[in-house]
Amino acid sequence: MHKSLEKNLPFLIEEFSSSGTSIDNRWKSILQRFFSDCTLSHSKHAIEKCQINDQHNILEVPSILLKHGYTLNTIDSATLFNTSDIELANSLLKLTKQFITIEEAVEKGATEERLRIARDLHDDVAARMLTLIHTVKDEQTIALSRSILKSLRNSIYTLDNKSTASILDAITDVRSEIQDRLNSIGMQLIWHQSDNLQGLSFTPRQHINLNRMLHEVTTNVIRHADAEFMEIIINLQQLQLTVEASDNGHGFDVKNCIPGKGLNNIKTRAQELNGSASWFNLNDRETGENKGSCVRINFVISDTTGQ
Repeated sequence: MHKSLEKNLPFLIEEFSSSGTSIDNRWKSILQRFFSDCTLSHSKHAIEKCQINDQHNILEVPSILLKHGYTLNTIDSATLFNTSDIELANSLLKLTKQFITIEEAVEKGATEERLRIARDLHDDVAARMLTLIHTVKDEQTIALSRSILKSLRNSIYTLDNKSTASILDAITDVRSEIQDRLNSIGMQLIWHQSDNLQGLSFTPRQHINLNRMLHEVTTNVIRHADAEFMEIIINLQQLQLTVEASDNGHGFDVKNCIPGKGLNNIKTRAQELNGSASWFNLNDRETGENKGSCVRINFVISDTTGQ
């Protein structure tokens, strides 16, 4: 009926170590792996322990964090569950719960370490950068120092993964930064944003990742697009945030483009937010002539209006 525990230890380690996935989703994946000849479904009632029904065709197992449990149903009526299946399910459940304990301990330690690093960065490096800004005379050095200080403060902020930032404040900051960069080379910034962002917040990771993704997009436009303007549209629908950054430059061959470090960084940062990033060219509907390029970034945010 089931696959052996020992032979599937590499899978278990990989599943336990996967990030961005809830522990209950990982638990479901483990059950489906070890009982691949069964169908898995949500139970309509809470399940306290692993047990088999009287007909031996259903194995009930608890969930990890949720109230309900799961049922494993045999597909082949000639194959039934037995006591070894209960033993395996109990062993897997015990391992999974032990992993949660380890994960929580690591996270607690990581949080303490993040806060320590944040304090050191703020008290030492940030203070030195601020002193430099007030002592130098050269405007270019001052501008560079301010940019470095802002990036440093963003990094410090991100280390505190419990705090949040107003979306309106966050996009105002990134708009100001992009505006300053484009103004310096005589390029126009066209900006549109939804009017339903009030009361919503970014996590530190969402804040810093969006900031850095748009920073990278702006760098690419400045370096490669030969454009007259850059347009950014921020739209929110059912907590799905969509950011489109386009330009009227010469575009690029999307299909044959080999993503460099910049494009890969944008895609990786979007994936860290369980979102996506995609690129496409903007073509004239009548002539098919290229009118620039666009990157679309999507990820889900949390509603904090009731907090």
